[in-house]
Amino acid sequence: MSAADHREWRESAGAYVLDALPADERAAFEAHLAGCAACREDIEQLRVAADALPASAPPVAPPPELKARIMAVVESEAALLAAAGERADRPERPERRRRRWSLRTLSPALAAGLAALLVGVGVAGGLVIGGGSDVERTVAAQVEDPSMSMRLAVRDEDSTLEGRGLPAPPPGRVYQVWVEDEDGRVVGTDALFGPARDGHAMVVVPGSLENASRVMVSDEPRGGSRAPTGHVLAVITL
Repeated sequence: MSAADHREWRESAGAYVLDALPADERAAFEAHLAGCAACREDIEQLRVAADALPASAPPVAPPPELKARIMAVVESEAALLAAAGERADRPERPERRRRRWSLRTLSPALAAGLAALLVGVGVAGGLVIGGGSDVERTVAAQVEDPSMSMRLAVRDEDSTLEGRGLPAPPPGRVYQVWVEDEDGRVVGTDALFGPARDGHAMVVVPGSLENASRVMVSDEPRGGSRAPTGHVLAVITL
């Protein structure tokens, strides 16, 4: 499979993982996956992220002005589509190989629902990426490989772990964050993640670390474990 074919199809990977592709494009994409290892790798990484997304950050209500702006765009798209007729979002030329996935290719109701979901995800992601101003301290992790690094930004109610140069976890596994308290008890968290292609990853560690002595990261089966079973990738001493 050529690099050009991979670039042309990879934009469909996110919609495929979210089960948002139209039936005909989904069938075509699955046929492409059979012969494209790069797209299969993309799907594997996206599924890790999708599995971890519900636990990666607490639900956050979006600012009213942000939601209003996005919903205004969605409503405008829906109105234009309704005015143009039910076939307005279909390709004019039958020979066009496939549609590009966007809000316009969805029904108005589904587009509005998806946009509302993206508002919530975007706000939560902004809090993680922005880091906030309530960081108490930042602690570097002890790692085996000097080519990678991890840092934990500690806060009162939750913390943010960021890694760079991280290797991909073994097939079928994800990285899980563990917290060890002052008495030596190790408790698993809902923080599950996998790095992007460039080795970068960021995840929220839920709960206060006030009584924690260490934070650890190990590879575990997808969905997480009750106790560490895999290789410990990093240790952060608090």
